[in-house]
Amino acid sequence: MKDVIMFTSQTCPSCKIAKNFLFQNKIQFTQKDINVDAKAREELQRRNISGVPTFLIGKDFVTGFNPAKILKLVDHRVIECKKCSTKMRVPINKGTIKIKCTQCAHESNVDTQI
Repeated sequence: MKDVIMFTSQTCPSCKIAKNFLFQNKIQFTQKDINVDAKAREELQRRNISGVPTFLIGKDFVTGFNPAKILKLVDHRVIECKKCSTKMRVPINKGTIKIKCTQCAHESNVDTQI
């Protein structure tokens, strides 16, 4: 499954909206604030990207908050174990799959169609 990294800035209002969008759509992501994380800032500069929010989804970059493009590129959602509430990443559009919780070993069937 593709990792999702969101490059942000504390003063960016679109970043807050984008972050809420990722939470609402159950997308697991790592947030990197370019004002705090020099390596994150350098990574965007190397690629001539100056705007935030910017998303790295797998190997694809999305600059600006573009919900349709983000959803098209993301290949997973986060679900919660019904027994212990552990959060787990599952693929999307794979039909009904059987998953086993990594924490409590509870097994359940999950519909991955979106």
